[in-house]
Amino acid sequence: MANTITIKKNAYNSTSAPTSLAFGELAVNNNNGSGAKLYVGSKTSGNSADVTDFQSTILAAVPIATAASSDSGTKGKAQFSSDNFAVTGNGFVTIKDSGIVAAELASSSVTAAKIDSAAVTTAKIAADAVTNAKLADDAVDTAQVVNDSITAAKLAHNLTLPGNISTGGTLTVGGNLTVNGTTTTVNSTTTTLDDPIMTLGGDTAPGSDDNKDRGVEFRYYSGSAKVGFMGWDDSEGKFTLMTDATNSSEVFSGTLAALKMGALTASSVTGATIDGGTY
Repeated sequence: MANTITIKKNAYNSTSAPTSLAFGELAVNNNNGSGAKLYVGSKTSGNSADVTDFQSTILAAVPIATAASSDSGTKGKAQFSSDNFAVTGNGFVTIKDSGIVAAELASSSVTAAKIDSAAVTTAKIAADAVTNAKLADDAVDTAQVVNDSITAAKLAHNLTLPGNISTGGTLTVGGNLTVNGTTTTVNSTTTTLDDPIMTLGGDTAPGSDDNKDRGVEFRYYSGSAKVGFMGWDDSEGKFTLMTDATNSSEVFSGTLAALKMGALTASSVTGATIDGGTY
C-alpha cells in the first residue's frame, strides 16, 4: 500500500494564510475557488517560526522570459518585431532584410570564435547582401583579411572597386591590364618591357590629324630645371631632337639639339653646313 502524505488545509471558502506551520510543514489554501495557494513553514533569521507563500515568494523569484516591460527585476526579456523577425510554423527563424543593423550589434559581438567553420557560405549570402552602404569606412582592414581569404574561386564575377586601392606588397596581374584615367605615374627605379615595339598616340588607328607631336619628353638640369623632347614633330613632318623645350598641349617648341653619332647614312642633305676641318 502506498504511503499518503497529508498537507494541512483550511475551509474551502477561506482566503487567509495559515497562522503557523512547523519548519518544513506544508499547507494549502483553496482561496475560495480563485486559485489555490501553497504555503511552507520556514524559519526567520532569529530562528522563529514563519509561514512563506510558496507561489508569491519562491516561484516569483525564478527568472522567466516575459514580454518586455519597464520593470528592472530579474526576469529575462525578449522583444521581437514582426517587421524584421519571423518564426515559421516548422520552427525556422527568418531575419528579414535590414533586420539587424550595425547599431544593434555591440562592438566585438561577432568574432571568428563565434562563427563556426563553414557557417557562412556563398549559398547563405544572397546576391547584393553586402553593399557599400552596409560596410562602414574601414570596416574591413588588413588585420581582418587573412592569407588566401580572397581567392579567384571566391570571386565568381568581375570585381569593381569605385574607390582607391593600394598595396604595400607585390601586385601581379596574370591577364591584360587596362588603365583608364588622365595620368599614369610609375615610381620605380627600373622599368623593363618585353614588348619590342611601343605604340604611342592611341590604341586604335586615328581618323583625323590631331596636330599633336609624338615622342618622349624628358627632364634634365642645366643651370635650371629643363625639358627636352625627341620624337615626331607633327607640324614639320620630321623627327626632331630639342633642348630647352616647351610642351604646349603636346605640341613642342624649343632649341634644336646637337646630335653625336659614329656614322650617318642619309638619302639627301638639305640646308646643311659641313665643316671639313683643317689640314
